[in-house]
Amino acid sequence: MSRVLVSTLLLTVLLSPYANAGRIPPMTMTPLISPGYEAEDKDERGMWQLFNRLEEDIANSNLVVRDPELTAYVGGVMQQLLGEMAADFRVYIVRNPDFNASMAPNGMMIVHTGLLARIKNEAQLAAVLGHEAGHYFRRHSVQRWRSMKTRTAIMSVIALGGAAASGGSGNSNWYDLANAINSGILLSIFKYSRSHEQEADAYGLRLLAEAEYAPHQAAAVWGQLISERMASAEARNKRYRDRSRSAMSTHPPTESRMTDLRLSANDLDEMMLGGSGGRAGVRTWRAGIASVGSSLLEEQVRLNDSGASIHLINSLADGGWTSDLYYYLGEAYSLRGDEGDSELAAQAYADAVQFAEPIPEAYRAYGYAQIKAGYTEDGHQALARYLELRPDAPDAAMTRFTIGQ
Repeated sequence: MSRVLVSTLLLTVLLSPYANAGRIPPMTMTPLISPGYEAEDKDERGMWQLFNRLEEDIANSNLVVRDPELTAYVGGVMQQLLGEMAADFRVYIVRNPDFNASMAPNGMMIVHTGLLARIKNEAQLAAVLGHEAGHYFRRHSVQRWRSMKTRTAIMSVIALGGAAASGGSGNSNWYDLANAINSGILLSIFKYSRSHEQEADAYGLRLLAEAEYAPHQAAAVWGQLISERMASAEARNKRYRDRSRSAMSTHPPTESRMTDLRLSANDLDEMMLGGSGGRAGVRTWRAGIASVGSSLLEEQVRLNDSGASIHLINSLADGGWTSDLYYYLGEAYSLRGDEGDSELAAQAYADAVQFAEPIPEAYRAYGYAQIKAGYTEDGHQALARYLELRPDAPDAAMTRFTIGQ
């Protein structure tokens, strides 16, 4: 028997009973706070003061995606999940390509664009939002705060926070805003314990089922992320490691955690949804992010991690190919530049322009690919169509020069 097989069998034996023994029944998770909750004592008010300052900086930062349609859509999903309690949350969608979401004790939730780029349906978005809300309802930040240092040390840290950045245009990441206030205290509060993560998982699953979303999508979104990271590692000839890219990232789950999510989803499906599986909401998801969908894909492709980008795009296409998926698949091949990628990119661009309303950039890419292949007339026609759709594009002058206008 090979070492790999022995190790796999041993890991399975070790993880399986642990997953069942530590699983928290979702229906046992109840909120520890009521609507309109405010900080209770001096220590907690000091913690809120720091996060209120951070929220003010983030709210005024150019990192926030200010798209009314997207904001309304995410707010609607929060409303379905939380009902009247949704009023206690402020969700900020910030430009950051990493898969991450964070929950602050004062009701501020931060969702990265990199997370939205990897979501396939509304139930998966609800799963992430519900998990983060679980941290808030179970008061995990307060517990972390009180377990970190003595009261004297905490108050001295608060006193050092007076030099906070005024926030906004100069910051490349919201972590920078947190660092300007006090990274040691703010960033560490987000590093929840294993038991906190288990509670948030269970609470989020309960919220999903009560809103009639498909509870199995909670485990699915994690499986998608792990598959993408494995593809990225393989493309770079690296060994996959189950860890996050930054101290603030939500850690990919162990196999035992994913097993817990699946088992609990089975229970909730049978108990609350009559075995129907719940709704996934693929169409509502795609409609909800339509105004920013292309920018989410562009952000990922521009990272130039071809293994991750190509895997991600093909994974998203499980719900049906679109013009922008084909276009950015072509862009990923173009950036990779391996042998044969030029032809793969050209085919992807050709597929992108076959839709009833292709994105304008698809015509540009297809046009130049046609010219390169020797089909000058077809290429010029495609570029002319691009100019009709985007007359004020940054490269409009160069495009006109190319086609002789």
